Amino acid sequence: MNLRILLLCAIILPTLANAEIYKWKDKEGKVRYTDVPPPSNIKQESLYGKKIPKPTTQAPLRVVEKDAASIANIQKQKDKEKAAIENPGVNPAMSKEEAAAKRAKEADAAKAEDEAKKVKEENCKAAKANLKTHMVGGRLLKTNEKGEREYMSDADIKNGIATAQADVDKYCDQ
Repeated sequence: MNLRILLLCAIILPTLANAEIYKWKDKEGKVRYTDVPPPSNIKQESLYGKKIPKPTTQAPLRVVEKDAASIANIQKQKDKEKAAIENPGVNPAMSKEEAAAKRAKEADAAKAEDEAKKVKEENCKAAKANLKTHMVGGRLLKTNEKGEREYMSDADIKNGIATAQADVDKYCDQ
């Protein structure tokens, strides 16, 4: 008896979980797959079953004002138009290899820029630490060429402060 009920549940359960999946394109041309029907002004296609529901009450899709992606797309379009005007004989469409090489070059440049920024930040921290050490006052020790420690004179401390301040000005954005 229990085996029959279990078998009946195993057969009926998958039919209850059958959901409609919709395929549609948004304004940017991207294909979307959802279980919720798209807005009423969008052409849709049902992937499971032949039933296409009535349009939803959702508002039609609109371009978001001042969206970063929209602004970037507008800027790209302006750049293409400008390039077409400046170089009328050049095809604005790049091959896949050229586009990949350009992206790799831009990624390398961005990586080098990030590394330079990190080095500058480290130099700034070191310069600030040196300045703080010299400004604290008291007797400071330094190691000479022979590896011996010796106290810095007042003139050495003033020179150290000037050098450290120059480094702070050079490496730290103020």
